[in-house]
Amino acid sequence: MQGPVVLPDDVQIVPLTELPAAVRAQLDGEDGDFALTRPHSRTPSKVIDANAAALLEQFRDPRTIVDAILAYSKSVKARPSDVLEEAYPLIESCLVARLLVEPGTASEKIQPSFAPGDRVGRHIVERPVQALIDSEVYQVRTPEGRLAALKIATRNALDEMNKLLAAESDVLRRIGGAPAPELIESGQLEDGRAYILVEWFEGEDAHTAVRRIGPGAPESVAELCAEILEAYAKLHERGVIHADVHPRNVLVSESGEVRIIDFGIARTVDSEARRAPRAGVPFFFEPEYAQAARAGVRQQEATFAGEQYGVAALVYSLLCGQYYLDFSFDKQEMLRQIAEDAPLPFAQRGAASFESLEPVVLRALRKDPAERFDTTRQLSHAFRHSLANMQTVTLLEEAISTPATRDDESQKLLDRVLAIIADSRHQLAYEGPPSPTTSLTYGSAGVAYAAYRIACVREDGRLLALADAWAERAALESGERAFFSPEIQITPETVGRVSPFHSPSGVAAVQALIANARADAFHLDAAVNRYLHVTSEDAENPDLTLGQASVLHGLTLLLESCGPEKPPTLVDRGNQICRRIQDLMESEPAIGEGDTIAYLGIAHGWAGLLYALLRWNQVLGEQASPATERRLRQLAECAHFTRRGARWPVQSRPGFVSLAGWCNGSAGFVHLWTLAHGVYRDASYLDLAERAAMDAFEQTGGGHALCCGFAGQAYAQLSLYNHTQEQRWLEQARALTAKACALGNAMLGQRNDYLPHSLYKGDVGVAVLAAEIERPEAASMPFFASEP
Repeated sequence: MQGPVVLPDDVQIVPLTELPAAVRAQLDGEDGDFALTRPHSRTPSKVIDANAAALLEQFRDPRTIVDAILAYSKSVKARPSDVLEEAYPLIESCLVARLLVEPGTASEKIQPSFAPGDRVGRHIVERPVQALIDSEVYQVRTPEGRLAALKIATRNALDEMNKLLAAESDVLRRIGGAPAPELIESGQLEDGRAYILVEWFEGEDAHTAVRRIGPGAPESVAELCAEILEAYAKLHERGVIHADVHPRNVLVSESGEVRIIDFGIARTVDSEARRAPRAGVPFFFEPEYAQAARAGVRQQEATFAGEQYGVAALVYSLLCGQYYLDFSFDKQEMLRQIAEDAPLPFAQRGAASFESLEPVVLRALRKDPAERFDTTRQLSHAFRHSLANMQTVTLLEEAISTPATRDDESQKLLDRVLAIIADSRHQLAYEGPPSPTTSLTYGSAGVAYAAYRIACVREDGRLLALADAWAERAALESGERAFFSPEIQITPETVGRVSPFHSPSGVAAVQALIANARADAFHLDAAVNRYLHVTSEDAENPDLTLGQASVLHGLTLLLESCGPEKPPTLVDRGNQICRRIQDLMESEPAIGEGDTIAYLGIAHGWAGLLYALLRWNQVLGEQASPATERRLRQLAECAHFTRRGARWPVQSRPGFVSLAGWCNGSAGFVHLWTLAHGVYRDASYLDLAERAAMDAFEQTGGGHALCCGFAGQAYAQLSLYNHTQEQRWLEQARALTAKACALGNAMLGQRNDYLPHSLYKGDVGVAVLAAEIERPEAASMPFFASEP
């Protein structure tokens, strides 16, 4: 600090009043303030007052700090010692940020080394894209005629950037393309500068993309955020931590495709070869890093949990148009804010339209990493689920505002599904990522089951014959695509290979039910044997839709359809699974205290296990074990009561999140407590069933379908109606059926995640409801409740 220093030629000190309105809006300053910036550097612009601007102008020519202080002090008639004391923090920060440098040391203007038409290695420069103090990026054309992005080190930062680019090429090679750019080649130029060549991706940074979308399209902004979360989830699943989250490192194409760029400081979790220094933009630092930095700990490695926080901070800024806190310009105060201050509510940022997404984002922004989502994939899924709710509300409002009667909407949807059923060669095509073609939940087996149920309620032999044709088609379909789809996370790792909802066992179960309805003993026996064979593999997962309880549940439905005669093979298999589930429950601590079974709901948690055991005992005519009732009592104690309702948290973990649907919410609990009341005749169980039904009726659903939406909520009301014969539950079921059908019709062709041909996720299950609501005494939740 004793020698002369100078402002680089391209450093600008500009009055805020002269800046464009869009730029001015991003800077927090008064009319008399100035913006201090160096284009193409990695240092963000600073807002300084008029006195600081006048002092820095002293460094347009090389001079020592002492000389500059003396000259400035003389011009303003102030004591030099006072000026130095006040200006020291500013001067120090400018030195660190290389806004003040030694003469001849990177003081020249930052500009590209190559011009269009120049050859760099084997490639021809099309245009410079970015020139920074340590690296340059060009659009080039390869000898093969392919457009690519070339990133090279500058001579001013040769050693460090060569290392960073070598590391970046290793990371890109590991990622293997999307959601990062595909690595084409890497190496060194003749002058020793390292380079990487990656696919050219035409896009704009995330903040620019949001501004282009505009405030009038909140769902499009939220969809972009969902794609960014998906991109980071994929990165983390490949063992890569980006470690440099900010909007300029997320590129968005015109079609909404996302690429994450700049992996120079990324780390791979299973490699000890390189420990990258922490860097990045402070607005996206995680609290644990901020706390360490405040304590003077220099090396705090990036983590998955920390990056989840940073990505959530980015999503917050995209949704709300502002950061999650009003950050101080003082470094230490900013670190304290990150470590300690709670994010501001969306409404305070003028982003009330995104309120359904707020709980998910704020959970990922919790200060304690243990209270965030376990993985970024979970965050991505939770955000998608909340986005579906947000889209549902919009579509429902549109559907309700359209003049049409309830019967018109219901008939329209039912007729559309009946037209599909009538053509057993229908391709079940839809827009969006592919779903399994055959499974009970998503494909042709689900259509067969729906045709069977509608045939039964209408006593229609033609429909039953069509159900048989669809089941036969499902039995002939094979291959991984029949039951799995990695694009929507339906894989053997996520859903297993034995569940009737997601495997060939579901096809066998549907064939057995149809054969029973047709009084075809031969094919019934053959289908039951196929079910036993397919489900012979043990499943580690215990839950009702994916694991052991799902197999037991299928056995219950098959055994129930067999009438008074109970095939010993079914009984023996069911008893074996029943004992395994009971042993697991015996080994677990009280509900809400363990980690093995973290979910509470029907599809994946304690409610589903208890429901499967009670149903099995019910069909066998046996008494449930004392352990089952003890667990029922524990689950009852987990209820949160509202004025008229009761709801349960999705998981037994910090932070209360409840849902309305069947899979993880109140609608599923209605079935459990109604069944428990029928078994034990305990009035407290009926009270819980009624309160859960009210909560399912009053909460906003997660769409129109059986799994998470209005149709599943309607079947909960029907379950209680058939149990109590109270008319209010039937009226609420009819109201929810109307909503489900109206929303299904409104969604047709409007959403790329819409699955019209799915039993549990689309219109097919809603059509069963539309048919059964006319004969409510014959209604039961498809492939779940006891069939009449």
